[in-house]
Amino acid sequence: MSILICKILQPVRSAIRNSQTHHFYFSHIRPFSSSLASIDQTKNQHSFTVNYLVNSCGFPLEKAITTSKKISFESPEKPDSVITFLCSHGFTKTQASNVIFKYPRILSSKPGKTLLPKLEFFKSKGLSSTDVVKILSTTPELLQRSLQNQIIPSFEFVKNLIGSEERALSAIKRYSGPLLVDSRMTPNVDILREVNVPDAKITYLLTYQPRIFMSSHERLRQILEEVKGMGFNPLKVTFVLAVHALSSMSKPAWENKIQVYKKWGFSKDEILLAFRKYPLFMMVSEDKIMKVMDFLVNKMGLDSLFVLKRPLVISLSFEKRIVPRCLVYQALQAKGLIKKPNFSLEMLKSTEMSFVQEVVNLAKEEAPELLKLYEEKLALAR
Repeated sequence: MSILICKILQPVRSAIRNSQTHHFYFSHIRPFSSSLASIDQTKNQHSFTVNYLVNSCGFPLEKAITTSKKISFESPEKPDSVITFLCSHGFTKTQASNVIFKYPRILSSKPGKTLLPKLEFFKSKGLSSTDVVKILSTTPELLQRSLQNQIIPSFEFVKNLIGSEERALSAIKRYSGPLLVDSRMTPNVDILREVNVPDAKITYLLTYQPRIFMSSHERLRQILEEVKGMGFNPLKVTFVLAVHALSSMSKPAWENKIQVYKKWGFSKDEILLAFRKYPLFMMVSEDKIMKVMDFLVNKMGLDSLFVLKRPLVISLSFEKRIVPRCLVYQALQAKGLIKKPNFSLEMLKSTEMSFVQEVVNLAKEEAPELLKLYEEKLALAR
């Protein structure tokens, strides 16, 4: 989809109408004789729509053929107007192309009537043009939904539940899915309330993990039962974090992570105990689990129980947090500047400013090279 669809479109309006195949292309588009040859070998060989999708929108031939069965146009005026509209409202070439690829029916829209009011609605709420483009690029279906019957009621629902328009906008910028399906959200809110999850925690979920509300009712009930069965308290934030963790992965993915932790000597009960302490313990990828455990156990010489008792460690950035700070710790230890034999969790989870001031700078007289070492490792991670 690297075709430059956002140049001012100057189609050849005098495309040959009497030929058996309506070959149409723009002077700024690269030659497509090879594409046309392929098209001629299919049952869609006479399709103006296929040619347009391939040569003006950058569709692969197979995708263009499939799409042409759902939308069809015999002249470029309407799709040209949609492309021009997107480009004139801040969409980059890539973004416009992605929107069309994800939701090709947009090419049949009337920009001034169906697209512009939606952009104006979002901007009226204080969103920047960049935010609006990002939202609509991520969820292009919004451009085809009714503003009055779908988007506005859904926005009001989210705003009323969260409690403020500002926080509603923040949630929507993270994930705009709730604006598509409000009928599913209301029962899911009720389901959470049924198991005594406070509204404040429901608001937290909607603000930071809104995809949960797009789950089917059956799936959400199943997850809630599993979380309750693991001993989580619905009144605490760890309960909703556990709901988020389980909803974000399949059963096989969960079991695979269990097996990875078992390779480092953890029992299933110990893994679940760590999960109850810090649910994001199970959110990291299998590769990261292996990488962090290998570094801490084999490079740092720590017991694997260090992670089991401090599950937050597994979610920290490996390149920007764990490696640089552990190397500083090793340097301090080698110079005899650390008297405590145990590695401190505070050294890993403290803020950047605190770590530099309280660890690196305090030792700069005895080990002036520490700051350079630390900065070099951070630079490699960027």
